[in-house]
Amino acid sequence: MSAEIQIKNLRKTYPGGVEALKGIDLEIGTGQLFALLGPNGAGKSTLIKIMTTLTRKDSGDFYIGGLNPETRFSEVQKHIGVASQENELDPGETVGHLLQFQGRLFGMTKKQAKGRAEELIRLFQLDSERNKKASVLSGGNKRRLHCALALVHKPAILFLDEPTVGMDPLARLSFWNAITALNGSDKVTVLLTTQYLEEAEKYASSMALIIDGEIHFSGTVTEFKKRVHPDENLSLEESYLAYISSLKTTEN
Repeated sequence: MSAEIQIKNLRKTYPGGVEALKGIDLEIGTGQLFALLGPNGAGKSTLIKIMTTLTRKDSGDFYIGGLNPETRFSEVQKHIGVASQENELDPGETVGHLLQFQGRLFGMTKKQAKGRAEELIRLFQLDSERNKKASVLSGGNKRRLHCALALVHKPAILFLDEPTVGMDPLARLSFWNAITALNGSDKVTVLLTTQYLEEAEKYASSMALIIDGEIHFSGTVTEFKKRVHPDENLSLEESYLAYISSLKTTEN
């Protein structure tokens, strides 16, 4: 299975007539670390929920590795990992047990599941948390555990929806060290949403800007910055804010 993501004219309207997605077209290549950026309510989480079959689309098509997740989800599920914004963890279980149990759910032997749990505990620097119940973990450690759980079965594609919310700077650094290692050595394709634009600028190979359910830009971070201010050396955050401001000025 290839790790390409293709989205064609995807649309979603919620009850009350709120258009969350207005014909999204995107292509994400194998091995990319792709940042989906935009204001709150722009449609980022809706798009990820549709692609991971947590929400139904109204129209359009999307494919993961050439497969339609709506008709072949059992195949797609083996190759994707999902860390949503909600930390859905069993509060009474320990970090080590949760990781091992996830491995067993994906068909690993007890020995394999234990070994994979140890790999992820090291990768996400959760060694001191291994015997703690999920209920007592800090917000940042819950996020790291949630991401580790999404990686137990070694997926080819990883969906990360605001993964570093609640993490302190050191936790964010260790998290990104883990993700970039997987993206670099194992060629894991990563689709990321984040409001931390410095993270997108530092780590993403490509990006898209979604506003009010429409794609306004798709390309590299450098290309976006040059489009906004070709003669100035602005950061992604400065370029993003300038672009949003220009839209508001046009509307007025």
